[in-house]
Amino acid sequence: MTFKIHKTNVITAIIGLAMFVIAALLTSQAHAQEVNVGPSETAGTQSVVRDQLNAFKAGDTLRAYSHAAPNVKKIFPSVDRFSSMVKQGYGAIWQSDSFVFGRNTIVNNEIYQEVIITDPSGKQWQAVYTLKQQEDGSWKITGVKMDPYRGATT
Repeated sequence: MTFKIHKTNVITAIIGLAMFVIAALLTSQAHAQEVNVGPSETAGTQSVVRDQLNAFKAGDTLRAYSHAAPNVKKIFPSVDRFSSMVKQGYGAIWQSDSFVFGRNTIVNNEIYQEVIITDPSGKQWQAVYTLKQQEDGSWKITGVKMDPYRGATT
């Protein structure tokens, strides 16, 4: 499998660090401690996000839905409802042209994983996925915050 990587994707992923850390800190509790993500957790969570993005692009909504955490499935109890929500509110995730992983961190036992997504029109988006490890050891997506990618500010 190959991904198209635009020259700006690598640069924008690096530059997005500041925005990612701010987003993670703003959504965490005041007393939460930020922890580095280990290689096995990074591989596991990125695998889940990658597979969900690829599933949406392939039209395999059942596979995409399988990566949703119980809290998401409670709000969207069917594949159709979940798919409709993603299609309407997260178009770049629904049909990404390419994507690159950015920074990640752990806050309150959840991993925040930044993904810079390029949609089919060439517009870039910053998605911050939150993932939580389940009792069976699997990683599930508990939420996504997506905004137009603005790069870093100085």
